[in-house]
Amino acid sequence: MCEHENNEDNEITQKSKEEKEKDEIDYLEYLKYRKDIIDSHCHIHEDVEHLQESCDLPFKKILLMGTTVQDWDRVNQLADKINDDNRIIRCFGIHPWFVFNYLPPSELIGKIKESSDENTNNNNNNKNLIKIDDTWKIKMKELLIKYPNSIVGEIGIDKVTKVKLNGLNKNDQDSQMKVFQDQIELANELGRLVSLHCVQLQGKLLTFFQSLSIDKFPPSIALHTFGGKPATVDQFCKMGAGKGDRFYFGLSFINLTSSKVDKLIQAIPDDRLLLESDQNTPIQADQSLFKLIQKVSTSKNWTIQKTIEQTTLNTLNFLSKQIKK
Repeated sequence: MCEHENNEDNEITQKSKEEKEKDEIDYLEYLKYRKDIIDSHCHIHEDVEHLQESCDLPFKKILLMGTTVQDWDRVNQLADKINDDNRIIRCFGIHPWFVFNYLPPSELIGKIKESSDENTNNNNNNKNLIKIDDTWKIKMKELLIKYPNSIVGEIGIDKVTKVKLNGLNKNDQDSQMKVFQDQIELANELGRLVSLHCVQLQGKLLTFFQSLSIDKFPPSIALHTFGGKPATVDQFCKMGAGKGDRFYFGLSFINLTSSKVDKLIQAIPDDRLLLESDQNTPIQADQSLFKLIQKVSTSKNWTIQKTIEQTTLNTLNFLSKQIKK
């Protein structure tokens, strides 16, 4: 899950006749193999006004990333509507953007939540009290056990996001790291895969996993919309004690905004690359994946067919590492 604005309809770049012809040829090939695509990371369940459009997406598998306790309900709403747990993978996690709702910064705990809403009942101080809420751990474990194919995600750490509450405006990495570690422990305990968000903290993430013993590792980890340097890919892959074999690298249309995306794609081993729409509406998912597949095909010198087939095989291999407990 990345903060972004869909401006695909507002592109001002002019394409040559040759580029347009290539796009048309690529898209026809894309349509031919689209049914084999696995969208390894998306939030289309958030668009509750377009549930049917989500149901109609033709992809082989879709991984729905939950980000809050309330969001898990939306994951289940769409998954239940589609009613195919082999095709729809439910994912439950607490995203770093929303950690403050469950583990607030220490300086705010015990204070009354300030509100600009004049209709707020200030007499009901219990409801407005800022406090630690650990109940997410119980519900998350229950859901993971209830749905054996579900994975842990989207979780992670983020240097940019800020807690804006009661006049506070800070990045609370301590709380993020605590909730992140709790979720890694749960993934390890239940043998679940992980989809992991990391923004501008690749070094900290690398150090965390280097210091974590292999018996405490989840079975496999997808580094979502991987934003590290090409050299960092190598550092993750070459991590000792068999840890490096557990990392996969997801790319989405967010990566396409980087001038170094070609080098990044080329640095990712062919068998570790995953496709992500990372969209919160089904309306944008198809075009996002098409543009990503085009870029991967060019960077890897693959055909559209090869890109779809290879990344689908990679995602199936990733999913196969889940441990039944």
